[in-house]
Amino acid sequence: MDDKHSIETIKAELADLQHQVVEQYHKIQELQRQLQRLDPSYKIPTIQNQTRNRTPRLVWENFIGLRLIHLVGIVVLVIGLSIGVKYAIDQELISPLTRIALAYGAGILLFILSLKLKKDYLLFSAILFSGAMASVYFTTYAAAVYYQMLPNTAAFLIMAAFTAFTVIQASSYNRQEIALLGMVGAYGIPFLISRNADRADLFFLYILIIDIGVLYLSYKKLWKTVGRIALTLTWMLFIGWSMMRFNSSQTWIGVVFGTVFFALFTVSILLRRIQSEEPLTREESYRQLVNNIALYLGAIFVLASTMEDQPLAVVTGCFGLFLGVQAWIYHLQFKNEELLNHAHLVASFVLIILFVAMEWDGVSVTFIWLLMAVLLFVWGAWQKMVVLRLGGIGLMGLTLLKLIALDSSRFSTVQKVIAYLTLGALLLIISFFYQKFKQKLFVDNDGAQ
Repeated sequence: MDDKHSIETIKAELADLQHQVVEQYHKIQELQRQLQRLDPSYKIPTIQNQTRNRTPRLVWENFIGLRLIHLVGIVVLVIGLSIGVKYAIDQELISPLTRIALAYGAGILLFILSLKLKKDYLLFSAILFSGAMASVYFTTYAAAVYYQMLPNTAAFLIMAAFTAFTVIQASSYNRQEIALLGMVGAYGIPFLISRNADRADLFFLYILIIDIGVLYLSYKKLWKTVGRIALTLTWMLFIGWSMMRFNSSQTWIGVVFGTVFFALFTVSILLRRIQSEEPLTREESYRQLVNNIALYLGAIFVLASTMEDQPLAVVTGCFGLFLGVQAWIYHLQFKNEELLNHAHLVASFVLIILFVAMEWDGVSVTFIWLLMAVLLFVWGAWQKMVVLRLGGIGLMGLTLLKLIALDSSRFSTVQKVIAYLTLGALLLIISFFYQKFKQKLFVDNDGAQ
């Protein structure tokens, strides 16, 4: 019997190591590409994959049998617990107090089983533990919000304690599954037993506690997957709430928690770069941009309802400036993070362009866009930044498209003449610029961005 247990444990560890090797290989490839961008003389070594044809045919069965079934099983179990007991309450089969007691009992039972099986079945034990934590998370939340059995302060302290305990156990198990199911999986449970949805403050405080634990693990254990999922689910919940359940009396809740979520995810993405100067990956740079876009979308629904005159334009213009300030800070603090800087710079320009289109109309938009295009191009030429020069040219192209598609039927003859002559002259000047400085732009400073 002991040999059988040892075999199962070794198989689980091998499957986990295979997964980790694949993740590390992808990280090595990303770092090699970053190094090649910074040092063009560096050549990415070619690795002859001599073992590709020797991959076991049962690798997928190992993954499904040793990992996937456990994950799906515990998720279904936790969902079944939450929905089934709620049904019993709705049908008045059991009282809310009994429901809370049963849910806590189920979580404790799963926890005891995880302790019993930890020695011989490490992976299965980790999955059971994650289910136990998901159960006690949503049960504590339900006891405070749905049934008012716990004071808010007590619920906060209990969930904070569960978060700390889950972080410790996840580090002990060294398994991402615990973070993914025990903490991230707790995000969706309140919606399955939804009631008292007006307590958005408590709900987002609940989400914030889970986020802090998840992001700590993501940073400490280099578990980037849980950080990505936390960001995605948190902003989906926040934006969904702001679209469907938000009312003007909850403006302070939206502003406070939107700001806190944005700051928390920004710190989690940039902290390692600040502390160790380890270059950001391409995915991290884009994740920070997504963090900004999510905040912008949430702000549209939260702030626009409190404004009477052109709310969408005001929010768009402010966020365009906010992104521009971030790009400037990134340029000063992280000079080698060109993707991070350029992505935010481009997003800033896009929002400001949209702001102009929302705030003004007709010929005013055309000439403001042309002025912005000239400033972008001149700035790009002065700073030797390709993204700015291309942005200026792209905006001129967009202005030309607007002239042809939208303005031909609305502008007077004089306006059309002035607009076409101005745009044509600018395009010719830029063409002459490239002809005159092509050697300097494309040869001498080929590496300058």
